[in-house]
Order: sequence, then C-alpha cells, then structure tokens
Amino acid sequence: MARYELAPTKTNLMRIRRDLGFAREGWELLDQKRKILVVELMGLIDRAVEAQEEVEAKLTEAFSALDQAVLRMGRREVNLIAIGMNIKSEISFSQKRIMGVSLPRVRVKLEDRSPYFAAAESSIWIDEAIKKFREVLELLGNLAEARISLVRLSREVAKTIRRVNALEKIFIPDYEETLKYIEMALEESEREAFFILKLIKDRLYRRKGETI
Repeated sequence: MARYELAPTKTNLMRIRRDLGFAREGWELLDQKRKILVVELMGLIDRAVEAQEEVEAKLTEAFSALDQAVLRMGRREVNLIAIGMNIKSEISFSQKRIMGVSLPRVRVKLEDRSPYFAAAESSIWIDEAIKKFREVLELLGNLAEARISLVRLSREVAKTIRRVNALEKIFIPDYEETLKYIEMALEESEREAFFILKLIKDRLYRRKGETI
C-alpha cells in the first residue's frame, strides 16, 4: 500500500489503525503456526527416514531369503509356489489434521489364505521369504503415509513462511508508514487551522478596538 493512496482524514486514520492491528495480530498467529509446523516437520522427516530405512532393510532380508529358497528348491518350484500365493491385501485411508493441514493415515491389512503348497514342497527359506515380504507390504503403508504427510506439511510450512514474511516486510511497514503520514498530515492541518483561527481572533480584537 503506497501511503499517498489514502487521503489524510480521521476516518482513514481510524481504518489504518484498525487494519494495522489486524495485520500485527495475524502475524503473531501465523508466526506461532509456522513454529508449530516446523517442529512437526522435523519430527516427520525423522519418521520418514526411519520408515525408508526399515523398508530397505526388510527388503534386503526378504530377497536374501528368496535367493536361499531358489538355491534349495530351484527357480521352477519357487515360481509355482508364487503362482499359488493367495494373500489378499486391503488398504484403508483416514485423515488427521495438524494446524489445518490434512495428513493421511494409511493402513495395510493382509489376509493370508495359506497354505499355498504341500508340506513336502515347503522350505524354511520360502516361509521366511513370505514372512519378510508380508512385513515389507505393511511397512510400505507407513512409508507412504510419512512421505505424503511430509510433502503436504512442507508445502504448508513454505506457504505460511511466505505469509509471515509478506506481513512482516510489506504490509505492516506499509501500514505503519501510511499511519505515520496521515498522523503528520492531520497534525499539520490542525496547526494550520489553529494559526488561521488565531489570526481571525487577532483581527476581530483589532476591529473591536478600532470601533471603540
């Protein structure tokens, strides 16, 4: 807001004072929101990194068990078992809100309809591989939740920081400058009015003295 866009009137003075108060109050609220969101974001970054590491570690274990199963049973037998797998997965979504930001909750539910093969065909390594891959699927829900939440929260933090900066560096200084301009202009007008009134009174007194 350029200070010369408003006429230096008492009405505008009251309006600018009110708007400046709203701007300062808005800055305080947004600054508090920014601080809370940054704390949440830092915790979410740690959570996302931890979820990523868990998934990678569990995948390494799962593929290691699968490699052992292939070595002991042969690729053909493992492929046949894979074809016979009967695991039903269900993904459910819900939401939670942090400072007005909607964050997802992701839950992966697995329904295991085993056995998939005869006991004679089984191997401890194929059982271990199935177990590990099931754990990977469940962990992927946590990882997806953390990553999506991280993106949404990061965007909200960036948006809040832009608003805080705009109020702090643009709107509040402009309001303060405009307020100062109007106050000075009104003071000058009052001094001019007082000076003119004094001249009128002096002239009236002189005329009154001349007539006497």
